[in-house]
Amino acid sequence: MADSIARTPSMLNTYVMEFRFSDNEISRRRSRTLGLAGERDCSSVLAFGENRSGAAVTYLTQWPVTRMAACSLAPDSCELWVAFHNHTPYAKRIASADQIHDFTDNYVADLFARIALGERVGTLGVVPAAVGEFAAGINVTLISLDKEQASLRMIKSAEEIEALRLGAMASDIGARALIDACRVGATDWELLAAAKNAYTRVGARDHICYLTVTDMHAPDRDVPGQFPEGRTVTDRSVITFELSAAVAHEYPGQILRSVVMSEPTDTYVELSRIAEDCKARIKVAMRNGVTTTELIAISNVIEDSGFTTTDDLFHGFGMGYLEPIATSTSRVPNHSPNIRLAEGMAIVVQPNVTLPNHSAGVQSGELVVVGKNEVIELHELPTGLIRIP
Repeated sequence: MADSIARTPSMLNTYVMEFRFSDNEISRRRSRTLGLAGERDCSSVLAFGENRSGAAVTYLTQWPVTRMAACSLAPDSCELWVAFHNHTPYAKRIASADQIHDFTDNYVADLFARIALGERVGTLGVVPAAVGEFAAGINVTLISLDKEQASLRMIKSAEEIEALRLGAMASDIGARALIDACRVGATDWELLAAAKNAYTRVGARDHICYLTVTDMHAPDRDVPGQFPEGRTVTDRSVITFELSAAVAHEYPGQILRSVVMSEPTDTYVELSRIAEDCKARIKVAMRNGVTTTELIAISNVIEDSGFTTTDDLFHGFGMGYLEPIATSTSRVPNHSPNIRLAEGMAIVVQPNVTLPNHSAGVQSGELVVVGKNEVIELHELPTGLIRIP
């Protein structure tokens, strides 16, 4: 039998969430990044981002990459370049940088103004072609530090965990609003709007909100879609969603749930039962020192029940989509890392159990933090298949 979540009065007007990392936290990140560069005999670091993608720039400056962004990090300075010109006023208000510049026709030369001929420079993010060409012209060797810095970002500080906790709270608010909007006749566009309106009103920002609507008795979807498709909720519908909202840029929560509009079919009851069992077992096993190989083995309950998966079994999260990224054994493509968990890792546990033909599936998952002897729960929304009364 599906669990029922009672519709409760909205708490959306009770507070506005705000968060900003301290100067000490930003200094810690820069020191560690320069330390990585020094290990590769690099004297400084250039980081790049574009079109809302570029976690390294945000990590070093708190600037949420809009169009183009570049950061030059040296032991005694951190400079930020921002496009377009009308974005720079906001950047000057919120970014942590010694100087903030507009992109100009000479920005590449400006980036290298303090870099001597023949030096080695670490890079983060996709290096623009013009930057690579300029570096070659002055005999500067560019060394990618992406893999090393991604590993560094896997372990969260206390401030980062607090930022994730706020992101989880905002995500739960959005999820609750989406669930409350699940009424016969509602479109998937309306469900998306309800979620975004709810978390935006409390001061949170978009990260992702994927959802899908299908008929429980004749399903044709196994995972949420990245965009609404104009589907309408009926009394036979199942709605699955994956939602992340953030208060601090790049520090969202993540909540995955499945909603049924009437008595669930036997198929969905069983899919949900296996997903909940698998998720619970993985979370019980997660602690400092446990290997991802041990956690992946737990997911054999999915294949042993005749099911498979489409999405990840679990993945690292917060300031990027990070290792450990793992799938159940039958998922293709398969990811089976052997990584030892460490205290402070933030991981989304999300066994998306589906039929082998991928016509039906459920979503159940949330972001947790690895503790010494147990996981630290960040989300409060009840788990299990949600039945709309």
